Amino acid sequence: MRLRNSMCKLLCISGLMSFALYGCGMFKYESGIKHEHEKPPYYHGHVEAEPPARHQRAHVEPEPPKSDMCTADLADPTNAKDCCSVIYLQKMGPCSGSVGEEYCYVIKVTNLTNKKVEDVEVTETLPGNFSVKSSTPEMGTGSTASVAKWFLGEMAPQETREIKVCGIPTQSGHMPFCAKVAYNLPGACIDPIITEPKLTIAKSAPSEVSLCDMIPITFTVTNTGSGMANNVKVKETLPDGLQTQDGQTDVTLDVGSLNPGETREVTLTAKAVKTGEFNNTAMAVADGNLSAESNTTTTAVRQPVLAITKVSNVEKVYVGRSISYEIVVTNNGNGPATSTVVEDAVPDNASVVNASQGATLLGNTVTWNAGTIQPQDSQKFTLTLNPKSIGTVKNSVVARATCAEAVSATTSTEVLGIPAILLEVIDENDPIEVGGNEDYKIIVTNQGSDTGTNIKVTCVLEDEMQYVSSSGPTTGSVSADGKTITFEPLPTLASKANEVWRVVVKALKEGDVRFKVIMTEDCLKRPVEETEATNFYE
Repeated sequence: MRLRNSMCKLLCISGLMSFALYGCGMFKYESGIKHEHEKPPYYHGHVEAEPPARHQRAHVEPEPPKSDMCTADLADPTNAKDCCSVIYLQKMGPCSGSVGEEYCYVIKVTNLTNKKVEDVEVTETLPGNFSVKSSTPEMGTGSTASVAKWFLGEMAPQETREIKVCGIPTQSGHMPFCAKVAYNLPGACIDPIITEPKLTIAKSAPSEVSLCDMIPITFTVTNTGSGMANNVKVKETLPDGLQTQDGQTDVTLDVGSLNPGETREVTLTAKAVKTGEFNNTAMAVADGNLSAESNTTTTAVRQPVLAITKVSNVEKVYVGRSISYEIVVTNNGNGPATSTVVEDAVPDNASVVNASQGATLLGNTVTWNAGTIQPQDSQKFTLTLNPKSIGTVKNSVVARATCAEAVSATTSTEVLGIPAILLEVIDENDPIEVGGNEDYKIIVTNQGSDTGTNIKVTCVLEDEMQYVSSSGPTTGSVSADGKTITFEPLPTLASKANEVWRVVVKALKEGDVRFKVIMTEDCLKRPVEETEATNFYE
């Protein structure tokens, strides 16, 4: 316990001695506190009114070194910078220098006003013991070895400019530099602005259109002047052959008012009522007798005019043979025939065999999309049909294009048939016993494509035969000797049709006998004969 008390006393005595020897600097170091920023009363117990010397050394800032710069200034015209002066001149340079060593100084010129100052000129009187080596900016006209002049010209409000002069002192002694400034204040001026509006107008229209097209016309009006153009209008008189959509030819379009440099567009849609070339200009007008004429536009109005021909390779054709057609579509107009379509209506009594490239068949219509046919140009198409029956094949074709009237052509072809008459004779009972009756069947068939006309059948009997009876579509008569049976002519026999006649004879005696039939028809150049052999026996 005694030892502990002795150590405490020793530490307290050491602390007091340290404070007495080192003061607050030691505490400052130990605590890390910056005493130079501390405000009294100080935390360590000192009073500001009577700090010890070492405390002052810790808290007082060192004095800055004294400047070696000499300055002079001038405020013109009142010599008071803060009141009523225009130009403020400041000069700064070292207060001393050495012979032979460079000496530089600066002149600052400031416009103190809120307006521009004109014709500012600084004049500097140079000492005799100073030789100028450089100047920024360079010295101006009228400068000598003893006088330097700088013409700064116009200075903006609150503007400051700097002049730097460097030279060499040539001998010891005083070296005075004296500067003056001259200037002019701007005059008391009024500046009214006199404006003048001016119009220009540009007109644009398509160079070529179809008669069916609308014609868009654009007017671009610009005020190229310096004043407002009021109540601006565009006036257009359309030439003969052009009109608006409601049939007018005199048009006025309101543009409104245009500021200087402003441009505005107005449009007009016209249509042509005839073909030709149409030239026209427009006018722009405004208040104050302002006017301007546009450029001339030329619009050519074209129209396609279609023509069509259709020719068949034959005027007459037999059934079973085809008919070939050549179709030519021509544009006789002065405008392109766009979206040209050619349609051929195939009649019910014919069928399509072939068509030229690009054709499509839908139902009974063959269609070619021909595209555009240029003026005076043609396109050719071919078609082949097969007649289904005798009669007339009437084939029509039509061509259409944008803004062109439709045109058509029709060709008729007569379709013929050829009768082909087949004669058949059949004995239905062969052989036959003498005294019995034999039945001969005579069949006439038209195998051709046309109707057979005036068909006449005649039967001839041999001596071994005796006529019994006859029947058929026409009545038969027997010759006086009983050996020839002649039937009345059959007026018509349709294609693929047949008729049957029958003749019954009696066998009189045995033998290899013949029953002969002779047939004639209008288209046959000579008679057709058919003989049937029959064996009569006892």
